Parts: sequence; structure tokens; C-alpha cells
Amino acid sequence: MDNAFTVTLVRHFPTLGNVHKKYIGWTDEPIMSGLKAVNRLGEAKQVFGSDLLRCRQTAEILFNDVSYIGSAKLRECSFGIWEKKTYKELKDNEKYQTWLEDFYRIAPPEGESLQQLESRVIEGFYDGISQSNPVIIITHGGPIRALLSKFVNSTKSFWEWEVPHGSAYLLHWKDKQEVMEGKHCISFSVEHLMEKELL
Repeated sequence: MDNAFTVTLVRHFPTLGNVHKKYIGWTDEPIMSGLKAVNRLGEAKQVFGSDLLRCRQTAEILFNDVSYIGSAKLRECSFGIWEKKTYKELKDNEKYQTWLEDFYRIAPPEGESLQQLESRVIEGFYDGISQSNPVIIITHGGPIRALLSKFVNSTKSFWEWEVPHGSAYLLHWKDKQEVMEGKHCISFSVEHLMEKELL
């Protein structure tokens, strides 16, 4: 296992919009104040992830002053004009109902579909794994679900993956070549890094 390759996917700590069940995609909200980590992921020479503030702030809590490379490719899905709105506010909207029925192919007005999200996130993922080994990526619920759906040998669909804020998914491959070929990881585990899950 000398060539073993590990990628850790971390979901950022929650924002106020997350707590209120709002669609927070490209909206650049900060994380809530007073959040603490109970677990650490060990030493890191570099952290890669979404360029949005909530991911950068999570990296500061978990890794202090470690170099952070932010990428727009690893952002959450853009919810377009539905950003910062809730299900309750949108449930009677006909376009919203149509989107719920086929969010993979249909995009919110001025937003993006799950298919578009997957495409850019996988590109951002491969940018990240070229940086170091092990790789730590701090991102959002949507991107993590997309990556788990692609790289974990499971029958779970996109929305069946539970990805709480402050959770870390550790994916292990035999070597980096297997990742580059898009093969499933050989094992994965989950750790909870936040003092208390608020949602």
C-alpha cells in the first residue's frame, strides 16, 4: 500500500442560511460564529476547496494557517433566482415543481442543473488531486454527494447520501492511477469534525 492514495472530502460548517433551510448555493455567506471542531484530520501541507467564504473559514478552524487553494469549480450548485429562498416560499411555483421532478437535467432560472454541477465539480476534483497526497477538499453538500455517487461503489442515489455539515468522507484507492481512471475507491469512512450538528 506504499502508493495508496487518499482523498478527504469535508463539508463546510453551517451558515445561518443553512440553519433556516434556505437554498445557499453561490451566495457567499460566512459560517455561524462560535463553531468548534472536536476532531482534527491531522497535519496538512495544503488544503484545496471551494473559493466561497464558508469553506475558507472552515479550513481556518480545522487547519489554522495551512495554505488554501480555492476554486469556483468546487462551489455548491447555483440556485439562480431561488438563492436564499426556502421550500415553503417556492413550493407553489410551477417552475420549482418541475425542477424538483428532474433536477438532474433542469436548472433553476439563472442557475444550473445537477448535471452541470457534476461536470464542473469532477473537473475541480481532478485539479485538486494533482496537488498533493493525501488530498483534502473542503466543499459543499452537492459537490460531495456528486463525488460520492461517482467514486463509491454504492446503490445510493445523489439525495440518499447524508452529508451533515462538518462531516469528512475519507476515500481510499490502491494508487493515484485508479483515481485518474475514475475507478471506485476500495474503502471509505466518515468522521464528524464539528462540536455539534445544528441542522
